[in-house]
Order: sequence, then structure tokens, then C-alpha cells
Amino acid sequence: MPSPNLLLTGATGFIGFDVLLKALEEGWVVRAAIRSISKSGSIVNHPKITALGRSDRLSFVEIPDICDQNAYEEAIKGVTHVVHLASPLPSPFLDPLTAIYEPNINSVNAMLRAAAKEPSLQKLVIASSVFGNSPFPPDVSQHITAEYRVPNLPGPFDSMMPAYCGGKIAATNAIDTFAKENNPSFDLAVVFPGFVFGKDQRALKIEDFMSSTNRILLGIITGKDADSPMPAGAVHVDDVAKIIILALKDGAPRNIGTTVPHVFDKAWDIVEKHFPKAIETGVFTKGSQATVPVNWDASQTERDFNLKFKTWEDMVVDTAGQYLELSGKEKA
Repeated sequence: MPSPNLLLTGATGFIGFDVLLKALEEGWVVRAAIRSISKSGSIVNHPKITALGRSDRLSFVEIPDICDQNAYEEAIKGVTHVVHLASPLPSPFLDPLTAIYEPNINSVNAMLRAAAKEPSLQKLVIASSVFGNSPFPPDVSQHITAEYRVPNLPGPFDSMMPAYCGGKIAATNAIDTFAKENNPSFDLAVVFPGFVFGKDQRALKIEDFMSSTNRILLGIITGKDADSPMPAGAVHVDDVAKIIILALKDGAPRNIGTTVPHVFDKAWDIVEKHFPKAIETGVFTKGSQATVPVNWDASQTERDFNLKFKTWEDMVVDTAGQYLELSGKEKA
């Protein structure tokens, strides 16, 4: 096997698995960091991986604790490029401070610490979130781009969304401080995705499909009413993965937004248009997720990379369509 030239963290995740597929397709030799080496078999034997015929370009390294400040020092050795995706998502089942806020900061600091010590490194791409440089609560009057920054939130954090936003903001500011104070020899890029939806390349059964942010969208079309509003801003998983791979190239921008405006409950109108039979048979029923408007503008990314982001309609159609396929229901 040739020597790995790309370290990828979060390879078992919704975005990470798509990035892994695209990286292998592009010819990268990938060292995937996973929390337990026991998960490597399910990745290397996944039909999407075997179909590529490039399992000889994939190896694994175990990182049990992504917040350990020495977590990546061995994993990063000898690689020229890194994509850092591993971080906790907001969940009502996690402690806001110790399982959401602090890990989002500590995992980034651990990667920066390792990167600073690795002479072979040429490019580090870190996935943040549109919440990583946005005011909280959202301020619709503020025009936000990838270069915009906000001060760290003071806390305390007693619920998931303030904790998640606070962690992402602090991590983004820590990246900027690191770059300013250390003047690293490697290039650094930060990608800011919105809520990520679309076809989950990992999913082989319906249970797999429900483990991603797609569950937010699915709630709207399967009769669930959300308890609290969510900020606007979404992106197709294909677009995030594509942009992350493009960000590895020389000359890519330092700050990269990947999000389009959307209104959550318009998902129902899209389902009515594309899946009338699933509504008629009761597979899809109308729920609700209130949307808080956010003025996040990622159009510069479309110009920089000469592409057009997929729409909210694309995200809904792909997510709903895969749900029907995995649940054994008819699409038409």
C-alpha cells in the first residue's frame, strides 16, 4: 500500500463517509481516524467502498478520545493533508457543557496542536458550521459571510443549541488565534456548512438513515412537530463533501461558506409535489419545524469554485426518496 497522504477524521459520520468516498475517487491515499478500530471492517467492506476497488488506498488509526490534546500526534505523522470533521453534534441527550460545548473546542485544539508539530503537513481543512461565526440568538439584520466573526459566548450552557453554537464560535476563534500567533508553515482552510441533508451514503437500512441530521427534515414529513425553532441555512451533503475536497487544493480560499437559505416547513410542499402516493398512503404526514431567519451568504463560494449549490428542493427529494427506498415503500 502506498503511504497515506490524507488524514481524515470523522470518516464514519454522515459527511465524513461521503468525503471518504470522494477522496478515494480523487486518488488520495487515506488514513481514516475512527474511535474504535473495530469499526474499520464495516467501512472497508461497505458496498460503496468495495465498488470503488480502492480499499488498498485506505487504512485506519484508532483515536478513542478526540479531545485528548495528544490525540492526533501519531495519526498525523507523514501525511501532507488533513480533513478534520470529528466533533459532536447537538443532541438533547448529551450534556450541553461537557459533551457538546467543550468537545467542539478541545477536538479542534488537539488537531491544531498536532498540526503545528508535523513538518510534512501542507494543508489542514477544518469543518466548522454556519453557527461558528454567527450571532446567537440569530440576528436577521446581520449580513454574514465566511469572513465574519463574533465574540465567544459567555455561557453557562444549559441546552444543546447555545452549547453547540458557543462551542463552534470558540473553536473558530481559536483557529484564527492559532494562525495569527503561530504563522504555520501549512495552509489552513475552514468550511462553514449549514444543516446537512441529502442521501446518506453510509445507510444500508432505515436505522442507519436516522442517525444523521436528516432526522430533522424527516420529522417535518412524518408528522412530528418540533419543540423549538431552528435557524435557517442548509446544504446538500454532496456539496459539503465536494467543497471539502476542493478546499484541499492549492489556492483554495481560507474561509468557505456552504449553505443556502431555506424554510424548514416548505419541505411539505416539495413532498406534495414529488411524492403524492406516499402522502395518499400515509407514509408521509405533515409535521412542523419552525425556522428562524438568518442572513448567511455563501454565494462567494459558488463564484470561487464555479459551481451552484443544490437547492432545498434537491435536499428534500433526495432525503425523502432514500427514506422510501430504505423503508421498502414506493417512490411514485
